[in-house]
Amino acid sequence: DLLHEAQKYLVKKVGEYFSRERVKFSFIPENSAWQSIHDILENAREVGKEGPVSQYLVGAKLSLRFPDIAVRNDTYSTSDFQSGNPGDFLLNETSFHVSVSPTTSHYEKCKLNLERGYRVYMLVPDRVMYGTRQNAENTAPNKISVQSIESFVSQHVEEFASFSKDALYKELKLLLDKYNERVDEIESDKSFLIEIPPNLLS
Repeated sequence: DLLHEAQKYLVKKVGEYFSRERVKFSFIPENSAWQSIHDILENAREVGKEGPVSQYLVGAKLSLRFPDIAVRNDTYSTSDFQSGNPGDFLLNETSFHVSVSPTTSHYEKCKLNLERGYRVYMLVPDRVMYGTRQNAENTAPNKISVQSIESFVSQHVEEFASFSKDALYKELKLLLDKYNERVDEIESDKSFLIEIPPNLLS
């Protein structure tokens, strides 16, 4: 009985440790920017943090790409209804919805936004992009733009690096720095921070 209780205690402590640990990924210089973003999302998914990491990555990309526009930075747990926003992000008349597993309510919200005159983007992990695109077409044919988070974020990195290999490392680090800055600014749960690999710091 004592051994059983000790095992339960250790399992609980290990779970608590991993829930507090930062999101990690291995930076492989030969990989594409798309693959690096995909690896971050996959690692976040493995530790149950894919949703917040996805939202903060998109927020970091928008913030860097449009420095003169105030990009919303609410905690991940803040709903659109609570914040009074039509989506996770709103730039001019375009609403961005970030989801790792879109539900019927996501598509209904997109439809409502279209009726209110907004343009709509749905950003999802690559693994669910095609299914999401089919559902979006069934909801509002030709009106909802669906992209993978990997493509949406990595395209920024590639373009700002002018497609230069050396500049790519710098831009990826700038993205992760901005990500961590935005998470640290608003989140009490610091486990959403990304641990930047040593070979990306040099």
